[in-house]
Amino acid sequence: MAEQVQEDLRLALRMMLKPLVKLLISQGVSHADFSAAAKDVFVEMAIRHFDEGQKINQSRVAILTGLTRKEVKNVIDRSMTAKSHGKNFSRPSRVLVGWHSDPRYTGPYGVPLELPYEFDESDDRPSFKELVRSYSGDMAPAQMLKELIRVGAVVKLETGNYRVVRRVFEPERLSPELLERFGDVAHNFFSTAAKNIEKKGQTAGLFERVVYAEEAQSDEILAQFDEFIKQRGQDFLEELDNWFVLRQGMSDKSPERRQTGFGMYHYIEEKQDKESLRDLLIERGLEPEEDL
Repeated sequence: MAEQVQEDLRLALRMMLKPLVKLLISQGVSHADFSAAAKDVFVEMAIRHFDEGQKINQSRVAILTGLTRKEVKNVIDRSMTAKSHGKNFSRPSRVLVGWHSDPRYTGPYGVPLELPYEFDESDDRPSFKELVRSYSGDMAPAQMLKELIRVGAVVKLETGNYRVVRRVFEPERLSPELLERFGDVAHNFFSTAAKNIEKKGQTAGLFERVVYAEEAQSDEILAQFDEFIKQRGQDFLEELDNWFVLRQGMSDKSPERRQTGFGMYHYIEEKQDKESLRDLLIERGLEPEEDL
């Protein structure tokens, strides 16, 4: 049973990696780079979840991961000298969401207020700087404003105030923010999928559902579906965001508090991406080994 589960996981792993490896190759990321990253994660997960001792047992980590002790030591040494970096991609998104949904920054019917950059005693409206402090931690308000204007999410008015014109922050193609978001989205999805594979009962696990067409669709229908889900999906996500806003400050002060959220995704299958390497090799003219 265990051997069959391992083989099934290896098959699933190949399928999961296909779109990722395609992206890596297109951007010049080699197998050596991927292998180094995989080693880092294997060592981290072994230590974090399977080595409960106060002192790290490198021999045990090597056994768990299949790496040599030298490889484990190299990973640990490299990690200790690496620079830490904070997550920045979600900060502009949080600011835009707060501007659209927080009652402090919206007027009648939920319309976002036009905000001055700094608080003006002659005007009782909150300021953009207050908004950034509320939703972006220690990020400089001037830097945040510059970025939101650059991507077209905020415009400056003749009055000197600022108006938000988009609710969603869309990073540039292959930007650090977008690649960071890519890692976070994939991590969250695979975390849910992995938990649900190991769930002990039908009612356990996290929400994970997929709806799909019973038959292949034309490009015209795909375009219509894309437009439909972008609008309806955005409406639903905004409803969920407003649900959270109404509950701000309601969580107890327990130290065991965890970040949560909900994601949706649209996929379009390419037939060749679901085929195996063996299928591809046969298609390219190689004979199956058993036929030789």
